[in-house]
Amino acid sequence: MTKTSTALLSPGVWQSADRFPRFSETDVQFCLAEVAGSPTKRSRVCMHPVPADRMQEMFIAFDGKTYVRPSFHRDRDESFHMIDGFGKYVFFDDEGAVTGDVRLGPYESDLPFYCRIPGNLAHSLIVFSEHAVAHEIAIGPFDRANTCFPGWSPDYQLDAEKEAFRLRYASEPVHPLMGCQYERLTEEMCRAKPGVVSVRRSDLEYLKSEVHRTTRKRIRLCVHQTDEAVLHEMFVVYTGMTYVRPNVHMGKDESLHILEGEADFVFFDDDGAVLDVIALGDQKSGKNFFVRVPQGIYHTIIMRSDYMIIHEATPGPFDRKDTLWAPWAPPDSDGAAVAKYQNEMESAIGQISKK
Repeated sequence: MTKTSTALLSPGVWQSADRFPRFSETDVQFCLAEVAGSPTKRSRVCMHPVPADRMQEMFIAFDGKTYVRPSFHRDRDESFHMIDGFGKYVFFDDEGAVTGDVRLGPYESDLPFYCRIPGNLAHSLIVFSEHAVAHEIAIGPFDRANTCFPGWSPDYQLDAEKEAFRLRYASEPVHPLMGCQYERLTEEMCRAKPGVVSVRRSDLEYLKSEVHRTTRKRIRLCVHQTDEAVLHEMFVVYTGMTYVRPNVHMGKDESLHILEGEADFVFFDDDGAVLDVIALGDQKSGKNFFVRVPQGIYHTIIMRSDYMIIHEATPGPFDRKDTLWAPWAPPDSDGAAVAKYQNEMESAIGQISKK
């Protein structure tokens, strides 16, 4: 797998230069290699096209001794998806007292791999391992004024002060590990309960056990609280039999981060001709495990495994009019037409793969 195309923006900060931004284990290693030369002891690759984009998204690598000053985001949730390394988020009240923590590890560990942090809640990341790499998402546009540092938040400059802070909070866990608290609302949807939301691999086992019972062979756990939320995120389970009708999102990008399974992600022009095919798999597959879908581009995903689990994100609020279904692709209710169309797609994908 070759490294994704990037452009250097500033020391330690790169911007994806691909038409269809993607990320693989090769890119993870690139980020890690660049940490030592970064003045902040962290490096990042931004997947959003411009600072004004509605969804800010990046992969960021941390040195094990990186100091992350306690801060909060004004009226905006953000999420942190650990893909390599171990650590925890610590949460504080308005006076700087610790109110809780979430210990974090990669998807294959027994720890939560994902944490969604409500707006206005002060927090800091403590890294346990020699390094860590995460996928971060926040709503845009980017504005430094939306990140606030409370008066009690220490702006440490000396290495000894930073290390003392890290060691203090690394050794003070507050909350026991807990599974994600959620309720099932419909055949295809569960929703996490309010507050800090953390998700473990084991939390998704229920969805895997239920997906074959659903009519369309898909089920999802939404971590945003309402359709009006400005950042929508969900964990979606598909089966190998799931058909996703090609569609396009107007006015907003979306992204897919693969946790389990393999698939082909297909982009089309407005007439249904295949533009590009990106082979997807989990982080250890050697394939791209992330793809960002630009607004206004028709796309679909074709399952290549018995199960597929993804972390999907898009800006809110939800409006059905933002998603348009491809007029040249059949609805999932027409089984015969779907089978015929899938055969045609396979042929077109094969031609693209030969080029």
